[in-house]
Amino acid sequence: MIKINHLSKQFNNVNVLENINLNIEDGICTALIGKNGAGKSTLIDIIIGNKAMEFGEIIDKHSLINRKYMAVLYQKTHFPKLVKVKELFNLYCSLYQEHISKEDFMNITNFDEQLLNQWASKLSGGQQRILDFALTVTGRPKLLILDEPTTAMDIETREHFWKIINRFKSEGMTILYTTHYIEEVERMADQIALLENGHIKIKGDINKIKSLEKTSYIYIPLKYKDEVQKLAINFIFKKLEQKFEIKTKQVKDILIEMMNQNIDLNEIEIYKSSLLEVLFNKSHISEEEI
Repeated sequence: MIKINHLSKQFNNVNVLENINLNIEDGICTALIGKNGAGKSTLIDIIIGNKAMEFGEIIDKHSLINRKYMAVLYQKTHFPKLVKVKELFNLYCSLYQEHISKEDFMNITNFDEQLLNQWASKLSGGQQRILDFALTVTGRPKLLILDEPTTAMDIETREHFWKIINRFKSEGMTILYTTHYIEEVERMADQIALLENGHIKIKGDINKIKSLEKTSYIYIPLKYKDEVQKLAINFIFKKLEQKFEIKTKQVKDILIEMMNQNIDLNEIEIYKSSLLEVLFNKSHISEEEI
């Protein structure tokens, strides 16, 4: 486990990170999310030693933050001209005593022999990104840090990327990543830390965070006006442009009421808040409550 205690960082006497407390658990996937400028990349730079902190400490009992065991994929990908993909792979293999096989490299990149002989700088943006990722994990790291890893990837490449991440998770790799794609957080993360203006506003198990929001929204066509009026005895509703909206934490009860009023359930919509809405609507919740 990596423990970050009371970490603070300033630029020009302005706090960009303040009193950050976060545990990065061994063998799980932690998502660090937040708007641009929230401090995500700065925190990663401090964790890996590229920047110094003003206050606080980072405790690394298992020495994961070690060049021997750690690998970092940065936001931007650049390759030199006139260097082939296979030459880059061979170069990276020469840097490690233990490294992935050519077969595994091809599996991670999803490249064929033709692409291995391609100039790396001539690949598409998504291909360069997945190549950069494959080179990053060439040395079989125990700790993998990814800063906006799926930038420039198309949908197909992104799907392939997350299958590989799933494999690494099953092998016990510790993963910390930042992303703008909330669907990736819901799908891949075991725990979340939400950074807002240099502070961690929410952190904890993803399922526990999602369970904080129990409110559902039920939408009913306007033609059921009379029936909805009767429902209003027990439920709060409001009229929208083309339908009625009922906000409730008792979906089962209201569905029974609707059936009693002969409202066709095939015509209604039920919507539960997404993880993104839960996170940003719950930003006032203290860390201890999570």
